[in-house]
Amino acid sequence: MYRNYGGDWVGNQVAREVVDGGAAFVVNSGDVVWWGGQGKTLEDSPYWQRMNRLLLSKLPPVDDEMRAAGLEGRYFPSVGNHEVWEDPQIEGVLSAAPYLAKLGVSSEKLIYTYDFRDTRFIFLWTGKADRFAPSGWDATRPVYQEQLAQLVAWLDDAKAKGIRNVFVVFHNPVYNRSGFEPIPEDTNPHATLASYAKDFAELVVFNGHVHTTETFDVDGVKYVVMGGGGAEQDPILPGRTAIPRPDGYPQDLYWQGQPPKEEYNYLVVEVTPGKPSVFRLNRFRPWSSTPFEEVKLFETGN
Repeated sequence: MYRNYGGDWVGNQVAREVVDGGAAFVVNSGDVVWWGGQGKTLEDSPYWQRMNRLLLSKLPPVDDEMRAAGLEGRYFPSVGNHEVWEDPQIEGVLSAAPYLAKLGVSSEKLIYTYDFRDTRFIFLWTGKADRFAPSGWDATRPVYQEQLAQLVAWLDDAKAKGIRNVFVVFHNPVYNRSGFEPIPEDTNPHATLASYAKDFAELVVFNGHVHTTETFDVDGVKYVVMGGGGAEQDPILPGRTAIPRPDGYPQDLYWQGQPPKEEYNYLVVEVTPGKPSVFRLNRFRPWSSTPFEEVKLFETGN
């Protein structure tokens, strides 16, 4: 089930967080459009036009602090598989966020990084998704091993500079219990990420792809799986609500063993230099007697 007004609520509320709530910018883990088959760019795609109407056009111009950090926009996505579906050159992404080019993003390089308020943001790309292996890290621009080497270089650089926090964003989930299988072990960056957990006050990974919300805390790394631009929480196909996992598999700390229900949400992260960050989820459950709620997912350092 998916209700347009649920996704609309997410877009409108996220814009309001930036305009009125003090949020500096928006980070997204991918799949904000359906595909590029009915038009690729902001000028001719009904999907990017909807995204622009709900969110992008409402975001204010950047301020001096953001310009000083080299940021010329307020929307920063990782590229999901839907963004390259019938749009392999990511014309839609680059038309909606042209300032990404100044961060090194192109049709041949879909990864980038920047620093803001003592926090390093790293965006990777898991690939276009093979329907026979929908969670495989099959990226070719660059390939997984090159991305892993770049991730290590960016983490080492952040550590050398004394940066306190690291947020890593990529589409396919490292850990999840519904939707698809997680990233296969041979292309799973968890061991690398966990090896840096002690070097930063917080190391948090944001994923998407499986159209649900789950959270995990594994080896000092916190993983947050978000629904993907206001998607519903019900997995699309039967049999994907709760996929069996081996004994000892990390527990999802959000649904806590219960099957996902219809929900639309977005996450607000409060980052204060020198203090633990607070992660608050704002959610809309149309079926609930209390449809609108704010819940605290976790506070880093605890």
